[in-house]
Amino acid sequence: MTRALRRILPFLLVLAIFSWYPDLGRNANTMSRAATVAAIAERGDLCIDAYQGETADKALVNGHYYSEKAPLPALVVAPVWVAAHRLGLVTPGDRGLLTDGLLALGGFLCGSLPLALILLYTWRRLEERHPPHRAYLISMFAFLGAFPFLYAGSFQGHLLAALFLLLAWETRRRQRYLVSGLLAGAAVMCEYSLFLFPLAWTVQGAYRRQWPALARFIAGGLPAVALLVAHNMAVSGSPFSLPYDHTALHGDTSRYLGLALPSPRALWGLLFSGYRGLFVHAPITLLILYHMAARPIVADLRSILLHPLVVPSAALVVLLSSHSMWWGGWAWGPRHLTSLAVLLLATGLPLLPWTSAVRRWFLGVGAMGIVMNIGARLTSGYSLPTDVGRPFMDVVLPALLSGQPGGGPWTDLLHLGPIAGAAGFIGALCLTVRWSLRSLSTAHP
Repeated sequence: MTRALRRILPFLLVLAIFSWYPDLGRNANTMSRAATVAAIAERGDLCIDAYQGETADKALVNGHYYSEKAPLPALVVAPVWVAAHRLGLVTPGDRGLLTDGLLALGGFLCGSLPLALILLYTWRRLEERHPPHRAYLISMFAFLGAFPFLYAGSFQGHLLAALFLLLAWETRRRQRYLVSGLLAGAAVMCEYSLFLFPLAWTVQGAYRRQWPALARFIAGGLPAVALLVAHNMAVSGSPFSLPYDHTALHGDTSRYLGLALPSPRALWGLLFSGYRGLFVHAPITLLILYHMAARPIVADLRSILLHPLVVPSAALVVLLSSHSMWWGGWAWGPRHLTSLAVLLLATGLPLLPWTSAVRRWFLGVGAMGIVMNIGARLTSGYSLPTDVGRPFMDVVLPALLSGQPGGGPWTDLLHLGPIAGAAGFIGALCLTVRWSLRSLSTAHP
């Protein structure tokens, strides 16, 4: 086996683990995007009238229904699904081309693959300071113990947006401003709230008078602007009216796009609560934030304001705390903060000073995250009712203690019981780590 193959194998094994639980649940979020893909494949337009009964996440404009979601995840999946349909590889089901196969494809392209690439980026950055096998272990431990893992395999936009945003930051760091603008725009077209990052980078570039770099960055973002305008025109008929302006259900008419003043309750809920808290559902991020805040690079006000991640990340938290549905509906963890969790893990892990104290804290809080997130993966999944106040304590832990894990598509397909299905996943995860470590240890010169 060549050295290159020994490095590729761990990535493929991680991708398989992240794809182990394809999200075939017909929830409003995934079905909204899948309906758009099916409409494009069947009729070549964005109107989802034929599927509007399958999702509550929809916009109503002039008597027709459309997905209210940012368009890029659906547009990423659509060409593959259209090609499969024209080649006769797709068999329509009772809902036409909106099938379980479409949900699985969307979950792979927009969930499993982005998270695997994010982990690959992180462990390659860690290899600058650690041997390959140790960098791999650190990355796996951190991401399996964080809530974004629950959304691998799900046709949503959060992980794809996080990947684009992470790469936008990396290319900006390498002064490839045109590519950075393109990737930042792609992130916004997956999740509108991420506009805060390119906005902050533009203001910071203007303050520093980096005019040539700023011009390239803005030029890179123009395709996203063009896509936004075209999508708005196709849905609402106005270049400045988002589909969210026309939400058919769950609309908050007392606010603009659901936004008002920040709520202290929402801030607590998004960051520290057992309900949706970032630092509870991805506890290693708190350790990273503590050590990043102690670094001299962010020791004074000016460096904080000009840091490419600090201001837009804080602004994102404040923005979401201002929304009438800050908790994200049926979810595990603060799903709208997925990009923030990814940025903290991917950029912060390589900066940790690996002293004995940091290693102990990393293992301790990481183990807590592993129990919570793999426990949720084996039992409830991410789609937990909004009124469950303490998802881990009220749902996941009782299911684990009673020996009643949930099933999954592979469990059902192979006619396995839930216990056997959970054991199969744990066994596959252990084999993945073992084979990956053997491969990386051999590849290390």
